[in-house]
Amino acid sequence: MYTAIRFILILICCTSLSTNSFADMAVIRMSDGKAVSFSQMVTDTASSDVIFFAETHDRKNDHELQLDAIRSLQAKKLPVAIGLEMFQTDNQKQLDDWVAGKIPEYHFKETYAANWSYDWSLYRDIFIFARDNHIPMIALNVPKAIVMKVAKQGFASLTPEERNELPAEVSCELNAPQTEFMKKTFLEVFKHDTGGRRFSNFCEAQGLRNSGMARIIASDHSLHPGRKLVVLAGTWHAVKHGIPERLTNIDGLKYKVILPEIPELGRRNVSPTTIDYLIER
Repeated sequence: MYTAIRFILILICCTSLSTNSFADMAVIRMSDGKAVSFSQMVTDTASSDVIFFAETHDRKNDHELQLDAIRSLQAKKLPVAIGLEMFQTDNQKQLDDWVAGKIPEYHFKETYAANWSYDWSLYRDIFIFARDNHIPMIALNVPKAIVMKVAKQGFASLTPEERNELPAEVSCELNAPQTEFMKKTFLEVFKHDTGGRRFSNFCEAQGLRNSGMARIIASDHSLHPGRKLVVLAGTWHAVKHGIPERLTNIDGLKYKVILPEIPELGRRNVSPTTIDYLIER
């Protein structure tokens, strides 16, 4: 009897910790500059339709924070879904089958690897939690072949068939707030002049991804207006001048942006126009 009671107490303790292991973490609420707890941040964002939780893709701690937020929302008995930059829209059925438990992990990992180049172990706990708790997972990203074509030849190169299900028009806003960061990224990858056509194509490809993901998010909100969509996306897609600004014309849709601090974005150079909550490191 004692052993059984001890086991139950251990189980309760572990469950409590896993539900909100970041409860005491200090977070900066940008609207008033005040420090709040992680759990208070989750409570505040729970009234939103879409919660953008930015990430540095290869940083495990970011994914642990994301999972803890998802767990906390579910613990509040709220309907939750997870939006994924990591998956392309033409792989939605595979995501549905995963959540339904129809695909074994070893097989699903092959689909994951075809969509995303970062190690499965970084995201595994999120995918397992979604499957075990039947939380819908929504593929957000534009198919890779389309993005690559735009990056090489520009949006104008797409055929009418390729533009099907895509935003009607995409242009590169060279003066947009995140363009300087994209220039740095472009130079690191291509070692090329950022004023030329090649950079413009790269910029259009990023704009296409943001607009495409916004379109899927808007559609999901229309189909499931009472559901909370937690969007997992890289920092420069998740901040307000990325995907969110393409949602501003949707009546009634409310969103919040959470950012784990990175060298380029911290307390000194973010504001409520960029994010809503900053998790300091």
